[in-house]
Amino acid sequence: MIPVDPVNLADYAPFDPFSYYIHIVIGLIGWIGALVALASQKGSHRHIMGGRLFMISTVVVSVTALILLSTRFAPPLFVAALTSLYAIATAFLALRPGTQKVRRTEYGLFVFELAVLLLFMAMAIPNIMAGNINPMGPLVISIIPIILLVGDINFFRNADRRPALRIRRHLARMIWAFIISVRAPLAEIYAELSIPVFFILFGPLVVAPLMIWLFLRKFPRSEAIASRE
Repeated sequence: MIPVDPVNLADYAPFDPFSYYIHIVIGLIGWIGALVALASQKGSHRHIMGGRLFMISTVVVSVTALILLSTRFAPPLFVAALTSLYAIATAFLALRPGTQKVRRTEYGLFVFELAVLLLFMAMAIPNIMAGNINPMGPLVISIIPIILLVGDINFFRNADRRPALRIRRHLARMIWAFIISVRAPLAEIYAELSIPVFFILFGPLVVAPLMIWLFLRKFPRSEAIASRE
């Protein structure tokens, strides 16, 4: 379930060249925006601009990924594209007031991501049963969507604590989206770079929680208190 398809920047075939190069260029720009946001003081103009750049880039990259996947389909990358959109959307909504419209949208996104996960498993299980793929791949790929869905359930159950949870939710979702955006291209070129498959599968599950923990520690307590008010 991890496709070996080395990227050749000089040869876009069999993909549409516009989507192919836009996908790569905007993806790199998005990484820059994410790193700027993470390195900047939370709430600063630079942080906000970096975050917005990453969000917009993620939308463009996900859409172009879906266009490319219509030519050469790869289930893990399909999940990555849609889960990135879901993570970014829920990160954005986490900072919005908890109006009825916002909550309905969040419920809709939960159902959307659940459908993505179930569709992926529906594609993976027959291949696992036929012995075509190792079950470890689909299982590990499903972990990030499951983590995010469980986070949704916790957030919905604690709706009265939304002001206290919203910053943590926003930060976590942005980091998971960033990790997905890094793992997706690595899944394409890991063989060329001699990166162990184990690292591609399990690395993000270690790096993302560590990043979330580190940045929550840096989050000023006074701002955390203010977010509850």
